[in-house]
Amino acid sequence: MNYRHHFHAGNFADVMKHSLQMGLMAHLKKKESAFCFIDTHAGAGVYDLHGMQAQKTGEYQQGIDRLDDHRGAPIWVAEYLQGVLACQATGARSNYPGSPWLGQRQLREQDSAIFIDVQHAEVASLRHYFKNDSRVAVHQRNAYEGLTALIPPKEKRGLVLIDPPYELERDSFPQLVKLIVAAHKKWPTGVYGIWFPIKQRASIVKFYRELMNSGINKMLSCELLMQPDDNALGLNGSGLIVINPPWGFYEEAQKTLAWLVDRLSEHPQRSTKVRWLVNLE
Repeated sequence: MNYRHHFHAGNFADVMKHSLQMGLMAHLKKKESAFCFIDTHAGAGVYDLHGMQAQKTGEYQQGIDRLDDHRGAPIWVAEYLQGVLACQATGARSNYPGSPWLGQRQLREQDSAIFIDVQHAEVASLRHYFKNDSRVAVHQRNAYEGLTALIPPKEKRGLVLIDPPYELERDSFPQLVKLIVAAHKKWPTGVYGIWFPIKQRASIVKFYRELMNSGINKMLSCELLMQPDDNALGLNGSGLIVINPPWGFYEEAQKTLAWLVDRLSEHPQRSTKVRWLVNLE
């Protein structure tokens, strides 16, 4: 696998994903009982936006850099931005936290986290950042076999964040659906957040159809489109599938994405959508 998130850290997709991650974790914290946060493609944990890779693409300039003026930000975005500032306070001002760093910051004393990555350099970075936190376990393994081996966690409550690289989309989406179905079968009560890129609508329609036919009863999709999805430029938008979304998540996600898209994109046809794919009791 050649993917390195350093090139894309802090871009608009990260901003969306991390804001919704904060929302899902906030809902888990409403109950006193412990939960487990699992990140299947955890990456390095922290990224340097002034580093060579981030500077080569400059994607963060259309992401986190657009949120300098965050007056009136929805609560999930505000929590996310507090996490970014906290990460910068522990090191360089150019630091950007990945989902493991942001997730670990949300853990209470009774909670735990499992971070999975297959790449040696990323695992070494994760172990460096979290070596003094007994609540965190880092595993070097392929998430497509590792996740089902590690669930359900002992807490029986929690969030699984799945954010694969999609190096070959024609292979990635079918492989991902298999993982989602297998994981849900192993842990049907877990909350799952699955990030996906929006490039062409046809591939997303097929992805949705396969998920809707999977037998999973509670599943919604969140989309943020920087421009219309028939644009051939590449990454037109960012999506998150949420399985077993907490009560109230739908409405808060709508507010959060609407606020974000107006700050991240200037395209007249920018848009957001939150909708149920399946909503059965």
